[in-house]
Amino acid sequence: MTERPIGPIDDDATVATGGVATATQDPLHSLEKQITLLVRRTMESVWSHGYGTNDAVDRYTYPVLMLLDDEGPLSLTALTGKLGVSKPTASRQVSRLSRAGLVDVSPHERDPRSVSVTLTPAGLAAREQVREARLAPLREVIAHWPTHDRDSLAELLDRFNTDLDLFVR
Repeated sequence: MTERPIGPIDDDATVATGGVATATQDPLHSLEKQITLLVRRTMESVWSHGYGTNDAVDRYTYPVLMLLDDEGPLSLTALTGKLGVSKPTASRQVSRLSRAGLVDVSPHERDPRSVSVTLTPAGLAAREQVREARLAPLREVIAHWPTHDRDSLAELLDRFNTDLDLFVR
């Protein structure tokens, strides 16, 4: 790998390169590159056809099913916050899933101005179908990894996503 100058930084690692940091020395450059590759490869290659047979489930609506499966019924407002999207966006996603029979939308029991979104049995089945379709290539990719490496990756990604959620709020 060719090291290219990226500008001066103030640490001991730059002494050997005459005060200029290189791309191979900066872990943030590597992290940015790896995240870019991870997102592109998973979305375009690994998971491009991994949303099952129901047209209502795609990369935008699947997180709704995932949240409802993980957390149970949620108000549209709570769903909006957890997804990190606008209320109109969440509403469109929920409407699409509702028309397909994958979620139920009903008046919220404590706030008549709000609605509660609940996963239906068909929604749970769709969630499971999609999860299995998405897990299959992941299993294959990391099949040769030691268990502790798999656990470490999951733990670090969880930590990264938690901190990212705090950053974007």
